[in-house]
Amino acid sequence: MSLKDLLAARIRQSGPISVADYMADCLMHPEHGYYATRDPLGVAGDFTTAPEISQMFGELIGLALAQTWLDQDRPAPFSLAELGPGRGTLMADALRAAARVP
Repeated sequence: MSLKDLLAARIRQSGPISVADYMADCLMHPEHGYYATRDPLGVAGDFTTAPEISQMFGELIGLALAQTWLDQDRPAPFSLAELGPGRGTLMADALRAAARVP
């Protein structure tokens, strides 16, 4: 059964669905979802993110964040979170560069 058929059956059974539910199924459905069925990143994928092109991007982000942390008198605790999809390349590059800041 295709994703279109699954969504149509769900709507017939339960009524209208939200855009959020529609997008969640399109992206994460275990059999038909975009991210669940392929690796969309890199040369063989559908798109390449800046961190995948050059580690310098993430390193500059890490140094900029470290400088901001220093400018704010080293607040503790603080949270640093990468919220985008991907392989964690941006965070790995940022942390590597920021680790050099005393």
